[in-house]
Amino acid sequence: MPGPGQDFFHLNNSKSCTFDFEDYIKTELGLGATNESDTICQEFLKGTCTKGAKCEFKHTTNYREKAVVCKHWLRGLCKKGDQCEFLHEFNMRKMPECWFYSRYGECSNEDCMYLHIDPESKIKECAWYARGFCKHGPHCRHKHVRKVVCQLYLSGFCPKGLECTNGHPKYELPTAQRDHDGQDDDSHHRHHGENDEARAYLD
Repeated sequence: MPGPGQDFFHLNNSKSCTFDFEDYIKTELGLGATNESDTICQEFLKGTCTKGAKCEFKHTTNYREKAVVCKHWLRGLCKKGDQCEFLHEFNMRKMPECWFYSRYGECSNEDCMYLHIDPESKIKECAWYARGFCKHGPHCRHKHVRKVVCQLYLSGFCPKGLECTNGHPKYELPTAQRDHDGQDDDSHHRHHGENDEARAYLD
């Protein structure tokens, strides 16, 4: 017959206590998984793995599509485990963007491990300017990139494709983009373009 001290030890032994909801948390939510393998479970990617949290390989979704390292994981605070939509690994090329640099244009931390991205590089290229003409001129909120027209592309085929440094003009109308005043860029350009052509014809 166990003594009073033995009962107390048994109740306070965490390894002997299991709750009914633990399996659900591990298998459904992906929290507290015990496998330490960095190898992705191929069966899980196919949707055919039945081992759940007991699988010796890592269960993760859209692994190759995870573009940024999880900022919560970097601080040891991420609770999503393998189900997190961000990377749980140190990869300097896929670090999150530095909030201070993006907000103020500078960062005082000399050892900052977050990405310092030039704001100019995040501005999208103006599809209308690339096509030949943008009515907004220097006031356009998109980037106007000057390129020499690729003669090979004009002839019918450029072997360099998207890597070509010369311009590959597109003749179809750009897709709708929101303008400064809330109007779509394509309808805004078409409306003013048609009026300009009409005035030139009447003059």
